Amino acid sequence: MSILGIIAFIVLLSVIIVVHELGHMLVAKHFGVYCHEFSLGMGPVLYQKKGKETTYSIRAIPFGGYVLMAGEEDGSQDDETEWLKEVPENRKLTSKPTYQKVLVMLAGVIMNFLLAWVIFIGISLANGYRQSDPLPVVYEVIENSPASEAGLQKDDEIISARADGEEIKPETQYDLLKFVQLHHDTLEITVSRDGQEFETTITPEYDKESQGYTLGYIVAAYFKIIPWYMSFVEGTKDLWDSTVEIYQSLGLLLSGQALDQLSGPVGILNVTARTAELGLNAYLSLVGLISVNVGIFNLIPIPALDGGRVLVLLIEKILRRKINTALVENVIMISFVLLLGLMIFATYNDILRLVGM
Repeated sequence: MSILGIIAFIVLLSVIIVVHELGHMLVAKHFGVYCHEFSLGMGPVLYQKKGKETTYSIRAIPFGGYVLMAGEEDGSQDDETEWLKEVPENRKLTSKPTYQKVLVMLAGVIMNFLLAWVIFIGISLANGYRQSDPLPVVYEVIENSPASEAGLQKDDEIISARADGEEIKPETQYDLLKFVQLHHDTLEITVSRDGQEFETTITPEYDKESQGYTLGYIVAAYFKIIPWYMSFVEGTKDLWDSTVEIYQSLGLLLSGQALDQLSGPVGILNVTARTAELGLNAYLSLVGLISVNVGIFNLIPIPALDGGRVLVLLIEKILRRKINTALVENVIMISFVLLLGLMIFATYNDILRLVGM
C-alpha cells in the first residue's frame, strides 16, 4: 500500500463527506436553522475554527462527519445542553415545517448525486469521446486462465451462461461479470464461433488485484468522438447507470445474496489505492461512483440515516402527532449498533479477500 494510495483514500472520503454535510448545512441555514458545528470526521478534535456562528472542526477518525443543528432529535442534545439554551426557538429544526425538515435531511443525498453528476460530465468533457460497453466477445485469451482451459478463442461470443439454476444472456461483458460474481463455481456457457454454437464449461478464477472473479480473457471497448454538449448527456447517463447498478447490488444484499462481496473501509482503501495508480480519470470516476453509493446508502429507511429521519417525519405528518422522542433516540442508537456490525462484517470480508481465503 503506497502513501499515494492512502492520501487518495483520505481525499476521496473527505470530499464526499464534506459535500454531503455541506448540503445539510446550506439548506438548514437557508431555512434559518442554527448550526452549532460542522465536523469532518469523528472522535477527538484535531483542529477547530470558530466562524461567525458555526464552529468548523477536523476530527481524528476520518470515517464520517456531521452538522450539529439546533433541535435535532437524535440524542445529541437536550434542554441542559449549554449552547442550545441561547438559541431562539424559531431557529431550532423542531420549529420548522415538515417540508423544510425533509429538505434539510435530503440535502446531503442530493449533493452526493450532484457531485457525481458534475464529475461524470467533467470526465466526458475532458475526454471528448464516448466509450461503448464492451460486448461479451473474446478479444484475447490469457494463457493458463479459465478461458484457456475452456478452449475459448479470439472472437468467440458468450451467448448465455448458466449456474445454480439461473441463466443470463448477457448484452455486455459487464452483465456477464456481475453474474460471475454471484455464481463463481463452474458455469455452463453457450459460445458462438464462426456462426456455430457449442456448449462448454468454465470455472471463474479469483483475482486478488481486482478483488473479483474473472474468466481469463480480454475484451475490446470502442470509442466515438462526441461534441462537447453531448458530455452533459453522457454524464447524466453515467449517473443513471451507476444509480441503477448500485440499487441492484443493494437489492441483492438485502435478499441475502452477494454478502461475500460486501466491502468496508479496508476494501475501499485497497480499490482507491489501485485506482489512483491508473490516473486522474479513473480516480475521479471512483469518487463519483462512491458518492452515488453514499447517497443511496443514506436513503435506506433506517433511523440512523437520512432516509430513516425522513421516514419518521412523514409518519408524524400522516399521524398528525409527534412520535415519542425517547423512542426515536433509542431506535437511532440501535440502528447505529447495527450499522457498526455491518461495517465490522464488511471489514472481515475485506481481510479475507486480502489474505486470499
